[in-house]
Amino acid sequence: EQSRSTLSDKKSAWSEVNTKLLSLKTAAGALSSSDDFDVFKASATVSGSSSDVEDLLSYAVGSGASEGSYSITVNQLATAEKRASGGFDSTTAALGISGDITINGQVISVASTDNLSDIQGKINALNSGDDPLNVMASILKVSDSEYRLTLTSKTTGAAGFTYSDGTGSLAMTQIVAGQDAEIQVDGVNGFTITRSSNTITDVISGVTLNLVGADEGAEITLSVGRDYTGVKEKIQDFVDAYNELMDYIDQQTTAPEDDEDASPLYADVSLRTIKSTLRSVVLSEVSTLDSTLDHLSLIGVNIDKTGQLSINENTLEGYLETNFEDVVNLFAAHGTSANSSLSFVYSGNATAEGDYEVEITQAATKATAVGSVFSGTLGSDITMTLTGSGGGTEQTIVLSAGSNLDDIVDAINEGNTLGIVAENDSGRLRLTNEAYGSSGRFTVSGINAALGIADGEYAGVDVAGRIRREGSTEWMTMTGKGQTLTGDDDQDVEGLVLAYTGTAAGTFDFSYIPGVAQKLENVLFSMTDSVDGYVAGKQTSLQSQMDRLDRKIEDMEVRLTRYQSALMAKYSAMESMLSTLQSTQNWLTSQISSLTSS
Repeated sequence: EQSRSTLSDKKSAWSEVNTKLLSLKTAAGALSSSDDFDVFKASATVSGSSSDVEDLLSYAVGSGASEGSYSITVNQLATAEKRASGGFDSTTAALGISGDITINGQVISVASTDNLSDIQGKINALNSGDDPLNVMASILKVSDSEYRLTLTSKTTGAAGFTYSDGTGSLAMTQIVAGQDAEIQVDGVNGFTITRSSNTITDVISGVTLNLVGADEGAEITLSVGRDYTGVKEKIQDFVDAYNELMDYIDQQTTAPEDDEDASPLYADVSLRTIKSTLRSVVLSEVSTLDSTLDHLSLIGVNIDKTGQLSINENTLEGYLETNFEDVVNLFAAHGTSANSSLSFVYSGNATAEGDYEVEITQAATKATAVGSVFSGTLGSDITMTLTGSGGGTEQTIVLSAGSNLDDIVDAINEGNTLGIVAENDSGRLRLTNEAYGSSGRFTVSGINAALGIADGEYAGVDVAGRIRREGSTEWMTMTGKGQTLTGDDDQDVEGLVLAYTGTAAGTFDFSYIPGVAQKLENVLFSMTDSVDGYVAGKQTSLQSQMDRLDRKIEDMEVRLTRYQSALMAKYSAMESMLSTLQSTQNWLTSQISSLTSS
């Protein structure tokens, strides 16, 4: 049991090591991709008005942002359409009206026994499920003898909602018109932009604008810049996680004082190996960089004689502001190629650093269908059907009689949400899926006779290629999907993802360079993997030893129980024999006494 307790303490200590390794892996992972450095902040000022910025809009900056300055004026806010019925003297009395109300295409049946509250409940019950009504009903009390049913769209915008009254008795009138939001970007010579919502996410890349108030005279200047403080905080988190791990390793490997017990992992060689491995990665050079900033120490991340990392604030801040991309490349994994059509997307934990040759044997194409020349107009209505990739969503589009080719193109583009784009290609209808490769295939039917596009499935081609080490004759396989190539397993390029946007086949150079954070993340993965990781192996070994001791303890307890039972049986037999002997002794004593007395 004492041996088992010692093993249990070791296992617990390794669990703590694993926790700290995972914390370091998380911190390193937050610096291992160039996207991790896309941290931005925004500030805004307003002129031409006494309003504050927060009275007009709020903003948030997320991923995909870029540095820039924008002038924004909020001309009008988006509003939701609202309608109100005629007056009724009660909410609980039967209205005596019947018929169907149709709202946004959904039918609500009204019975003569329904009161105003019943109608409200029937409408609101449709605001759930896969196709919600998106119109809320409520009852407005105008006075003790006048109640009105109001309908309010749950979405803003000029489109509002559709309504028809088959009862002929509710007398709904519009009291608030639906209205789109309108903003002016970059002044009178810029752009007037309308959206149905007051939350606008697709105007400035990576920036969300929440419109609060309108003021045509107020000009808001929104400036988006890199958040160097945010990047520095990520680097500080990395330094703190590294130092915390090293502190714990030092505690475990330090010799105990004379009156102290040794730490559970004292003199454990494998723990010292972990420390040495991580330290060498942190101190390593990132080779083949264009910059001379190829060590962490050169940007102000230093290591002292105790093995602790520290940051020289002034040095790091200076390089973030003047050599930002060099700092990114020092930490993150990246790839380079002389061909601008070949770019690095992602790397795996097993991807090997080095120079490669990439042979593209097939460039990716989009699924495309092209019809025959069409110069007139449709003689009658026709219905075309589009089906998305893999037999997914099906959408039907009615092309009206009298439509020319441009009208047909507009109807198709407005009528589908499948990513299929229609265009007039020199008098021919061209349908193209925006997605590349086999995943962008689509099916079309119903327009063969009129426009010359045969019924059937149309598919693009995935990019195809292979890769090898520069100077090697052995090619490694890659799997293409759309415009991306992914290195297959059990190779030097396992997990490497490249994008090829070119249109021609060819062989191109490519270099993969993992930065310090990516190198560290790779090493930490091999240590912390829950199945094959180094620490998992140690814990499994310790648990196996504990299990063997548990079985040994169990076996010993069984044997001891049997031995105890045997001893008790012997003791019981001895007691019985002693009792018999005692009885014999008493009889002999009585006989001797009897003889003596006679």
